[in-house]
Amino acid sequence: MNTEFAVSTRVVSGVGSLSALPAELDRLGAARIALVADRGIAEVGLLDRVRRDVPRSTIATTVLVDPDPDVRAVEMSAAEARRADADVVLAIGGGSALGAAKAVAIRMTNPGRIDTYAGVGKVPAPPAPTIAVPTTAGSGSEVSQVLVLHEAGRADELVVRSAGCEPRVAVLDGTVLRDLPWAPLVFAALDALSHCIESTWARRSSFFTEALAHHAAQAIIDTLPLAVDGIASGRNASGENDPVLQRLLEASSAANMACGNSGLALVHALSTAPSVHIAHGLQNGILLPHVARFNEPVTSDRTRELVDQISHLYDAIGFAPHFAAGAVGTEQVQAMLAASTGHPFRLNNRREPSDDDVIEILLAAGAQVAVAA
Repeated sequence: MNTEFAVSTRVVSGVGSLSALPAELDRLGAARIALVADRGIAEVGLLDRVRRDVPRSTIATTVLVDPDPDVRAVEMSAAEARRADADVVLAIGGGSALGAAKAVAIRMTNPGRIDTYAGVGKVPAPPAPTIAVPTTAGSGSEVSQVLVLHEAGRADELVVRSAGCEPRVAVLDGTVLRDLPWAPLVFAALDALSHCIESTWARRSSFFTEALAHHAAQAIIDTLPLAVDGIASGRNASGENDPVLQRLLEASSAANMACGNSGLALVHALSTAPSVHIAHGLQNGILLPHVARFNEPVTSDRTRELVDQISHLYDAIGFAPHFAAGAVGTEQVQAMLAASTGHPFRLNNRREPSDDDVIEILLAAGAQVAVAA
């Protein structure tokens, strides 16, 4: 099988790299900026800190995004950006905000509603230039040409993927992670870890993706316990842990560079059901060791060494790889199975799973299925 590898986003990285934002915006010729950000980071004051070096006069409009945006939400946001005559998008936040920002950028230059571009390679015109500032170390959306929306009534997520839809620039500054609580820090990092490990057993993996995935996975395994300890000790908030947070943030971007080229696999195929209301990173963190056990016959020695460290990592950060009681019952299992059926991620899994294999994995992860009398 022939493989391809490309990373088109220019990455500016380092503690304090937010100070580079004005120069990066100037480089793109930004005159009127549409700022798209997570509502949550605005409410805790992080948005003000991230944009403090950006001249207020250049921000034409600010759009705040809630978690898991749908088509209507991004269409309304795009309409606001067009009304403001914006020419550049500044995306700030986690995966939801960065994905919404990429949708806004697409709609600033393309006439069709965003769902008309669902699929691969269907966006006709290049999006408006985008600079992404991730505020969680997880999705890696800042270096990805993919955006994901959660549309009610669908069996799986609505995905738009086209070359050129990745941000032009990603600014990675670990200081934005200082005040993250346990759940968003851990769930995001476990999403990134699943990107790494999944990439290694994907059918489209290559020398290049495995090199990135292995290195990034080890970095996450090594740094996440230190980042978690830094919450309780205050080392994160004080800035003493900035090198740790920086490494975690860089590893999450590298993880997406790997899986963005290899494609994802069974873990993510199972976590694409919109009707299962469990945080994405939490789902992936729970599923990862159970899917790893299924994939063990097709796992490389180096990946197996990484998988063997997951149990110790979970103990160190206080994470249990099981669904909460009652969270995943018969209805949710059926939804996850349906979402994975025929999904490109499931087809990209190097070991082909049957439906019985999938159900067995979900049961091992704590799903509870009603048994007919």
